[in-house]
Amino acid sequence: MSAEIAASTDRHLEIAGATKAFGSTEVLKGVDLAVAKGGTTAIVGPSGSGKTTLLRIIAGFEAPDQGSVSLKNSVVADAETWVPAHRRQVGYVAQDGALFPHLTVAQNVAFGLNRRGKAAGARVKELLEMVSMDYAYAKRHPHELSGGQQQRVALARALAREPELMLLDEPFSALDAGLRTATRRAVAKTLAATGVTTILVTHDQAEALSFADQVAVMRDGRLAQIGNPFVVYTRPADRATAEFLGDAVILDAWLEGSLALCSLGGIPVRRPPAQGRVQLMLRPEQIRIAEGGPIRGRVVETDYFGPETTVRIQLDPLPIDPAKPVDPHQPKGGEIIAIRHWNAMLARPGNELALRVVGEGVAFPYQ
Repeated sequence: MSAEIAASTDRHLEIAGATKAFGSTEVLKGVDLAVAKGGTTAIVGPSGSGKTTLLRIIAGFEAPDQGSVSLKNSVVADAETWVPAHRRQVGYVAQDGALFPHLTVAQNVAFGLNRRGKAAGARVKELLEMVSMDYAYAKRHPHELSGGQQQRVALARALAREPELMLLDEPFSALDAGLRTATRRAVAKTLAATGVTTILVTHDQAEALSFADQVAVMRDGRLAQIGNPFVVYTRPADRATAEFLGDAVILDAWLEGSLALCSLGGIPVRRPPAQGRVQLMLRPEQIRIAEGGPIRGRVVETDYFGPETTVRIQLDPLPIDPAKPVDPHQPKGGEIIAIRHWNAMLARPGNELALRVVGEGVAFPYQ
């Protein structure tokens, strides 16, 4: 078996050139995406970028205008083929859970079962345990549950149909921060244990990075970058992706070889673009407060968040050698950058700090 055929066999989902428009508004503009069997993919992007439309096309609730959708190497949607949603072996959990309010928890979960009587009851109990719900909740109605419990019941109902692909459409966004994290972990653990291929749609960057083994960043109806979470965070494809996925320090720099010269010194760059003037991106956690560090600055403002503090520092102007002609590309310093630090007392406004940079930067063409 060739490597290409083997790779294709391992794919549960493959989307090629998918487009979708509603009236004169183009929502998807040629999307290509492959999801491995048993893998977890997060599609992340701002509101209106096309995430939910893409999910609905995968589920079979919408048809692409152009392009194709294949599940396990079988085409389910293209110009000549259309397999309806109920025949795709796909589970779908919406943002609000969409539980039937007049049914109990047990009746909601059993809705997707073919079994009846004792066999159905046993399976409902098994599914509730699978999503970490006590069977004592089985007789309650949705309004008697917390938001996190409702989402777990919705997941149990979706799992009742034994889907091969699970689609999660921002299922945690309505929950408070602590409950969102706990529910996300419980859902991820359940899906990993069952081996179900999973696609999560979210606008929460941290959620995408922590939940999935593949992250697809969507912007303006296109996928700007696809890769494992570490790669898309540390090596974003462009500045817009870098700033969407988390806080970023952007500095003007001059690239010579694989070294970017900027106000923070000479920073190594992986796979540098064209030489000359660039914009250098570093993550705030790469810039450390360090006694004796080569770069100095003064704290101008802080935001306290408990375990860490965001510290805004104005860098000192870099010294100018009067014996040398002025180089217009030479960094001048004086920029204000934001970093994170655990010691709020050390990073008080007015304090002078020494800094050092760890790791590599990412250089983007100058804009």
